[in-house]
Amino acid sequence: MSIDEYDVVVAGAGTAGCYAAATIANEGLDVVIVERKDAEEAGHIACGDALKGADAFPEAIPKSQLEPAFTNTGVDHGRFEIPQEDTVLEIPVPGELAVIDRWEYGRRIIDGAGNAGVDFHYDTVINDVIQTESGRVTGLRANRNGDQRTYEADIVIDGAGSLSLLQDKADFEETTFDTNVRYSQFCSAYREIVEVPEPVEWDDALVFKATDRAAGYLWYFPRTATEINVGLGFQMNEEPMQLVEALKR
Repeated sequence: MSIDEYDVVVAGAGTAGCYAAATIANEGLDVVIVERKDAEEAGHIACGDALKGADAFPEAIPKSQLEPAFTNTGVDHGRFEIPQEDTVLEIPVPGELAVIDRWEYGRRIIDGAGNAGVDFHYDTVINDVIQTESGRVTGLRANRNGDQRTYEADIVIDGAGSLSLLQDKADFEETTFDTNVRYSQFCSAYREIVEVPEPVEWDDALVFKATDRAAGYLWYFPRTATEINVGLGFQMNEEPMQLVEALKR
């Protein structure tokens, strides 16, 4: 078994993980991000294609490094259409909105963290946490390309998402924050990037429409006037939807 020692170990190479790691590395500390995907797929997730607060990125990875991933910065509001009630709600969003190429954005935040001096260990699957009797997490156990590895650190940051394995493995008995995560707080969704022959009616809005399910919704985010991110989802404590077939309809 190999042992890697760092000042900080971060789980997950997403937005939270990369910004946390870059911020710490800029202060001169040794940081590693452990990521289960390989180097080619890291940063590629099928969600998060629209950004609120796109004018307020921390300087650890400056906005200028990410802007090539922005495909539409002209969106400024949300449009909610409820045909069953013959209702349309137009809701302005303060600050800057942007629709993005999510794969390109993911690659650029990884590059930004790397430029700050962060190490990346890809193909690394976390399988346990190391925790003292007092409850402090001091490291991780993982499998990297078939090699069992232990990561020891002064600080461990969980940036692996809302259903991270770390939350299942860590003992939260003495915590002072809410750990009661419920399925009603999550949704299951499916989306595609679609080229349409004519410009969409609303290329300056994030458009949401109700489905025939009370806990379901459909959206499109305009990357450009003729390229849209379109999808739908449902609240995960409700009866499942056949998402692909529902989107086709």
